[in-house]
Formats: sequence, structure tokens, C-alpha cells
Amino acid sequence: MATSQNGWPALAADSTLLHTWVIQGKSGTTRIRMRGGSAGFLLAHCALWFDGKVEDLVEHVLDDWGYAYRPVRGYETTLSNHSSGTAIDLNATDHPLGAAGTFTPAECAAIRQRLNLYKGTIRWGGDYQGRKDSMHFEIDAPLAVAEKVARGLLDTPRGKRLLKANPGQRAVILS
Repeated sequence: MATSQNGWPALAADSTLLHTWVIQGKSGTTRIRMRGGSAGFLLAHCALWFDGKVEDLVEHVLDDWGYAYRPVRGYETTLSNHSSGTAIDLNATDHPLGAAGTFTPAECAAIRQRLNLYKGTIRWGGDYQGRKDSMHFEIDAPLAVAEKVARGLLDTPRGKRLLKANPGQRAVILS
């Protein structure tokens, strides 16, 4: 079975492991297709925070992306973490691949501070060595670690909002 760059199994477009996450933020409702369960929950939790604290997700352009079966840009054989449903791009047209300085220093600091909550399970493309990918957030931990961190966030205010908007996902996370 093919795996994405982070070692998670790649998914076919019709996989039952994919879920379209409903993220009801302060700017409106955003839907992003990614892996169901812990990985998707963590990324959706981060996106919900991002919408409330960094930038609105609902804009004139639909540029919040999730699942896509494809290689990493610039590579031929290494599958992107989008292929396993374990990566999202937020406000992609505002933060193009390779562009630096698209977030203010305060926004960068806020993003890095927030990632501490996820205990190393989410990596931000703005911190990549070499080519920056500031729109990009990805799972950077194995399933068992993602499950543990996700379970700890289920009953937070954002966790409760996400689970209310995504019926059935609590059961997937706890299974």
C-alpha cells in the first residue's frame, strides 16, 4: 500500500476513511475534505482556531484545500500528505507555495504558539527548511499519538463545536 510522506496510508478518492469536515468559524462555514477521526479532527481544530485568531477562512475565493491524491510539488514519486487526508492548505491564494513573509511576525508567533497545543502532531509549512509553504498544515505523528492528543481536545470549546458540526466523528476518534 502506498503511503504519503508522513507514513500514513494514501487513500483513494472514494475511501470511506475520508470525511468532509464542517468548520463553523467566525467568518462562516468552511468544508474541507480530509481523513476522518483523530487526524482530521486535529487539523479541523487548528483550522477553526486559525479562522478565529489569524485570518478568516471564508473569503471571496475558495482556497482552503484538503485531500488530493498527488505527489509533493516538485517530486515525481513521493506522495503528498494530502494523499492520505492528513494535510490542509488554508487561504492558499494568500500564502502561495514558496512565498515568504505572507504572515506578519505576530501571526507567525501565534501559529507557532498554537501548535504547542497539538504536542508535535501538527507541523506548519511556514517552518519548513528551504521552500516555505505557509498555507500548509500537516499531521506529523503516528496514529496512536494523534489519537491521544485528539482525545484530550474533544471536550474543549472548539472540540465540542467541531463534533456538533460533524456527527459521528467522536465515535471514530474513540474507536
